[in-house]
Amino acid sequence: MLMTYSPANGHGLAPALRWLLIAVLFASLSGCGAFRSYRTEMEDTLSRVASGDLKGAQKIVKRNSGGEDTDLLFHLETAELRRLDGDLKGSFEALSSADAVIKAWEDAWRLNPTRSAANFGSYLLNDRVRTYEGHDFEKVLVTTRMAMNHLAEGDWDNARVAIKRTHEREDLIAEIRAAEYRKVEEEARARGVNPSVREISGYPVQTLDTPEENALRNGYQNALSHYLAGFVYEALGEPSLSAPGYRKAIELRPGQALLEKALAGLDDRVGAADDGFCDVLMVIETGSVAGRLSQSFSIPVPIVSSGVFIQIPVSFPVIPPEPPYVAPDVLIGHERPVEVAHILDLDTMARRALKDEMPAIMLRAFVRSASKAVAQYQMQEQMTNRRRSQEEALGSALALIAMQIGGAVLEQADERGWRMLPSQVTLARVRLPRGQHAVSIRSSSGSTDFDVNLTARHALVAVRLLRGRAFVSPVGAPGMAPGVPGLQSAHAVTADEPLYAEVDTLEFPPPRSPSRRTVQ
Repeated sequence: MLMTYSPANGHGLAPALRWLLIAVLFASLSGCGAFRSYRTEMEDTLSRVASGDLKGAQKIVKRNSGGEDTDLLFHLETAELRRLDGDLKGSFEALSSADAVIKAWEDAWRLNPTRSAANFGSYLLNDRVRTYEGHDFEKVLVTTRMAMNHLAEGDWDNARVAIKRTHEREDLIAEIRAAEYRKVEEEARARGVNPSVREISGYPVQTLDTPEENALRNGYQNALSHYLAGFVYEALGEPSLSAPGYRKAIELRPGQALLEKALAGLDDRVGAADDGFCDVLMVIETGSVAGRLSQSFSIPVPIVSSGVFIQIPVSFPVIPPEPPYVAPDVLIGHERPVEVAHILDLDTMARRALKDEMPAIMLRAFVRSASKAVAQYQMQEQMTNRRRSQEEALGSALALIAMQIGGAVLEQADERGWRMLPSQVTLARVRLPRGQHAVSIRSSSGSTDFDVNLTARHALVAVRLLRGRAFVSPVGAPGMAPGVPGLQSAHAVTADEPLYAEVDTLEFPPPRSPSRRTVQ
């Protein structure tokens, strides 16, 4: 039962204390989600990865989330950690669970396109208690990661299916976002609010207004997913499906010669006789995606009936600046440089996602702030009422302080996001004679040396460099039998070691002849 106070019992504290007690009760019932700092949690996880303790990192993620089936981020982070740990089956299971959560979100929207995008708790407390539905670019990358896991196991047919679902998901997200943007605009107009970050005094607008971010067409499509589609369809002998993938990648990431060459030479490559060479695509992922940080700002909220403004502290998410992209160096045989293309900047996509979400975030913050401002104004009015006794004035002052402290503690911006994703993705593509070749990759996130044994016309190798650690996954040819060794830790080169250190050999099982397919 909530305690209330009124002038009749000598205090007149009901509005403020009722608001504060309800907020605290709601916070406790929500499992303390209102106070959870996801950024801090994931820094601990990433530190474990950097030390090589992948099992410990998975335990941290499970402990922080409770391992609930509906916790999307638990599945996303777990999938990536298991992938790095070589557990491709476990990674795919986690991705499938994440995909099921996203499908439920999609189905809910199909059933009720006018549903509210906010939860009651976000209006009362903060956005941390909202059900996490994933940022749009994360939803798209779930099926892209599923495709890459299929490829790592030699299952190019199911990779093809996952790629098709990626394109379908992009179309649905575009429809959903258009509807939600309209809804936010309508509600903002009705409340007389301008939900622009430029209205927040002191907000680092420049972090969301970069040339790279402005060049993005939207916050969910990425060139990697479409280029990967082009490569898979090409390897499966389907140039009519491959060309649109390459073309879309060029559209999303213009000015990259490597992407343009893939489309220009497509027909010649598909129609060429087997010349004993292998077309190798390397997907080089570096760093970890930029995370959101809760930062407090003060906004003036008008009390319309009195013509005054009350300064209310509000927390909004910001993304601190990240180091500029530096292309990795890729060498074959310790001497032959390979052309690379910067195909995906997930730091920029994270900023675009935040920019797209800010109008709704600001609208919810305004509703919370308006309620707090009214309660604070009422307390201040009671304190200045000369007819009140000293005891009553003291009670109102204490209530006002309690409300202000409680509001500041509860007012925290949502920092959640799929932090185990890389910050940058670079492609390298090269034709090599079949057989064994040494590969060396150097980057600001780490370096690695390994050997590949090429036995087919196409191969894909995924490399992850993260805080000095290297993880390499060989992928075989289309149609080959499953059972390729999963993601394995490669030898990471440190400053005290020679550039070309001991290498691991990555074997590619003999392929079966790929079957011809028709458009589904």
